[in-house]
Amino acid sequence: MFGERHVLADLSTGQRDPDDWEIGMLRTVDYLLDTRVLTYEPTLSLLAVGTASGLICVLGGPGVESSVQTPEGSPVKILQLAASTDKLLSVDERDRLHIWNLKDLTEPPKSTRFDHAINAVLLSPSHTHVFLALQSGEIRTYDLLCLKKSPYVIPNLWNMFQTKIASSMVDPLHALPGCNIPVDLVAHPRDLNLIFVAFGGHCSSHFQSSRNILRVYELVIPAGAPGGGGYHQSEVLTHRRPSVTSVAIHPAGHFFAVGYADGCVAFWAVEDEDQPLMVRTSTDSDVNVINGEELEKFLQNGGPSEEKATNLSERQPIYRVAWCGFPNSSDPRGGATALIFLGGDRSNDPCRLTVYTMPALNAPEPPAPSGSHTGLHASIRKAMRLSVIPLETTYYPSSGPVYDFVLFPKSNPHFSGGWDPVAVLFLTAVTDSRMVEARQFLPPKIMSPLPGTDIQNSSEHGDVIHDLSATLEDMTLSGEEPLPMHVPSKLYSGLGGVSYAQLLTLQRSMHDVLVGQQPVPGDADLPIAGGSAWIDDKRLSELRLSRSHPRRILISCHRDLTVRFHDASPQLLISSSTSPLQKNYPCAIHDLTIDLSCLPLSTAPEVATVQLASESLECVVLLKSGDLVVYQLNTTQVTPPIEIEGNKEFVLLGNIALQPGMRYHPFLMLPRGNISLTCCALSDIGFVGVGYIDGSVAVIDLRGPSLLRPQRQKRQSKLLVRNQDADPVVSLTWTVSTVSIDAQLAVRLIAIHESGNTQVFKIIRDLSPRYVTRVEGLPNVMQGGSFVIDSQKGTTWRADRSRFAASLQTKDSNPAHCLWVTANVKGARCMLDISGDRISKVEWNSKKNKVGHVQVIEKNNSHVLVAFNDKPEAMVYSLPYLDHLHTFSLAKVCENVVSVDETGDFIASRRHESGVFEQIVFGTLLKTRRVYDHPIVDLTSFHREIPPYPQPVSVGPPSLLSSWFRYGKPIMTGEQLDALLAGPDRPIPLPDPVQTLQDTTAGYGPGVMKTMENARSGVYSHLNDALAERGEMLGNIEQRIDSLQQGSKDMVAQAKRLATEQSARRWFGF
Repeated sequence: MFGERHVLADLSTGQRDPDDWEIGMLRTVDYLLDTRVLTYEPTLSLLAVGTASGLICVLGGPGVESSVQTPEGSPVKILQLAASTDKLLSVDERDRLHIWNLKDLTEPPKSTRFDHAINAVLLSPSHTHVFLALQSGEIRTYDLLCLKKSPYVIPNLWNMFQTKIASSMVDPLHALPGCNIPVDLVAHPRDLNLIFVAFGGHCSSHFQSSRNILRVYELVIPAGAPGGGGYHQSEVLTHRRPSVTSVAIHPAGHFFAVGYADGCVAFWAVEDEDQPLMVRTSTDSDVNVINGEELEKFLQNGGPSEEKATNLSERQPIYRVAWCGFPNSSDPRGGATALIFLGGDRSNDPCRLTVYTMPALNAPEPPAPSGSHTGLHASIRKAMRLSVIPLETTYYPSSGPVYDFVLFPKSNPHFSGGWDPVAVLFLTAVTDSRMVEARQFLPPKIMSPLPGTDIQNSSEHGDVIHDLSATLEDMTLSGEEPLPMHVPSKLYSGLGGVSYAQLLTLQRSMHDVLVGQQPVPGDADLPIAGGSAWIDDKRLSELRLSRSHPRRILISCHRDLTVRFHDASPQLLISSSTSPLQKNYPCAIHDLTIDLSCLPLSTAPEVATVQLASESLECVVLLKSGDLVVYQLNTTQVTPPIEIEGNKEFVLLGNIALQPGMRYHPFLMLPRGNISLTCCALSDIGFVGVGYIDGSVAVIDLRGPSLLRPQRQKRQSKLLVRNQDADPVVSLTWTVSTVSIDAQLAVRLIAIHESGNTQVFKIIRDLSPRYVTRVEGLPNVMQGGSFVIDSQKGTTWRADRSRFAASLQTKDSNPAHCLWVTANVKGARCMLDISGDRISKVEWNSKKNKVGHVQVIEKNNSHVLVAFNDKPEAMVYSLPYLDHLHTFSLAKVCENVVSVDETGDFIASRRHESGVFEQIVFGTLLKTRRVYDHPIVDLTSFHREIPPYPQPVSVGPPSLLSSWFRYGKPIMTGEQLDALLAGPDRPIPLPDPVQTLQDTTAGYGPGVMKTMENARSGVYSHLNDALAERGEMLGNIEQRIDSLQQGSKDMVAQAKRLATEQSARRWFGF
């Protein structure tokens, strides 16, 4: 034992008993790295996520998160939420339909298997059935209320169509593979009786009540027309029938768009199956019409040119189309709309979604039908054609190829989820994983009408081709960029995946400044607010103790070059059944996000470490490239730093543009230069220490700013530093303390080199670091493995405001002593007054396992040193003599610890093979009376009223009646459709008692309701009083019984004593 002449206080008296420790897991945060499918339901305001591992996660408002697993973990293929029945639907890769009850996801799902693979499903909030398109071509129905197959079946419409035309024609194109397979199902937005079934060969509209094909829309590209492939393809001189991929219907319901595998989109009028309104690609219009000049060039060149085909990359298929409407017009037909394309670009185009702004339908009054004129009138056709010519194009960029997208409507669940969307969520592929991104959806701007849209003043038989060319010349890209939105932290994956995490403890006042006033929800948050969550009321008394616990911050670094902050304070979990959670845990603080991509760096930055000052709240990011960036919190109006003449060592970053509302602003950057940085240390008094690979040290004074170097310290050129001579700085520690040879309290920087040689620098009033002494220390001290603590109290002596103020006071004749504790992978050492005598030294108790983190942990004014190895174990040592006290296994809690705070709380991670975190574990060494339970979740507590199904609108002006379409006839309601699909033998489901009570009282007036409420309250109060009186009586009885029992015991004891005395008297002859 070293330092026997020093008698030091035992700083670990309160933590020597093993019962003082309780190892436990507090909470886990799992990240979905294998997302396959997404769906959003606006009525319930819930987002459901399906994964390749069969996990389905339902996300809602603050704390609302529930998960289920498909049987046998089969990957999720299709996912839907049914608002009409509060059900969750999933189709897995084995083509089994699974249905869960959202009111209780713990119940096992109802699973159903069909004879063939399920290609598409169709749901509506207006009825309680789901349509399923099977690989065989049949459309089956399933009753979500009775959880059984319904007898209604739509036969293969392709086969019906082929049978119908077989007598008149034989088309070899109809024999192409995949023509008879359904690929999409879409309901008419204003008629429940009409659905559109997309097969590989055509699109059919089907009447459900009569079970008849209404029309078949079949696109044939004639020989000589470019089609989606253009004039460089070899099939130009043949007839082509591109395969159908997706269907979307205009909100007015009069025409629709069909996407095809060759990259083109055809617009069809519902009432005209003979000829499309327009066929276009992302760059050209009327690609189904022969272009004489291009065709002539094609023929003169002898057919398709291989050189041109090589220069012009292949066009992608149209994977999906969606048509969005907006409440931007008083006209029942609606105003401008937005058509979304997924695909259709060239393979070398940027990855993106394409959104076209379409003009409003402005058709004239439809003329009265005559016996000689049938089909779509020319004036109506012209108006429809003009309404599918884009006014504006907006691109939604993505980080990789987009697999799918989900729209977030404000509240209306109709129109296939495309009415007034405020955000779009898309699933992209990035390297070896998938990523979820979100962007604000921009509504169409109010624009001037297109040339030739005044239909009534134009010629009835006028052609719009001359207007089309002028319109295409006037088309411009939208100048407004769709802003990115925040996705739930559960979906951090791909480039958004977490690669680094750190847990910090802050004082309440500093925590409140850092967190600020966070809006709930923020403008950039997705509108996911469904359900409610709360901690079990039985734990409420223990939960309220969290108010006095320290505030915590979780810092995470992501692959998208961002550093993000999360509030991980236990106070967020204080809730009850009557006061649900108001924020997620942990809660993302989005306005603190640091974006490293905007820095002037030559290479992509990769974070080595992040440090946050606990009082000044300045932040330092050290990159693996050796660059150092300092960020300052914009709590007040910050004056931009003044450029210093002659400064060549650091770069001021005050002019870097950031997103509006960001609170961390880059202040300065210390570039790598010729010699790389190896470590840094941030203080709370405006100094940043940096260490270099050549062993030199520098200090950044943020108040200048200026770069300070110790006197008589020589910087070596990188070319003059030999590997065997270099002694890099591996650890820096700021403190305000004394040293053994200098009793003056001062700001000091401890620089530990790789060899163990240590330098202690003193910052004097002229702000120059002055070399003081050399100390023989531990070699290869780990990051965060140096602590300066009070020898009497055990508190850490940091370079903070209070310690700095103490150093400015008059010199104390009897200054307090400090202890310097250092640790590396082999052991730890404790020294008195930094450069004084060695008090103790220890080698870790477990030599086979590598120690990765050490921390001085405090509990009830008692301090110990805890080392965490990779077994994983926590080894506890006393201070200051480093006696081994305990070893606790963490195997049941986590795999490896990545960060520890001073209170004994830690975070651990489990990494995916791609390198990002797939789970963060919040654990603790002191779990007593800590409540971090996962909340009780009610997914259906938030339920908007489902609006009535939209009514049909006339194709003409709203003031005139039209007989062009079937208006005036009653449309089918959801109840009628359910009766049709379920058949006459549908069992009557048992009513929900809670819903029945609500329905019974809904018709009462406010006076009756108030009387019933008062009566109910009176009954409850009487019952509560009676229960309280009964409890009091039982308590009195219990006290009497205890009194009698105690009296009986006293009587027995007295009898025994008297019997003993009598026996003694007889023995002595009394």
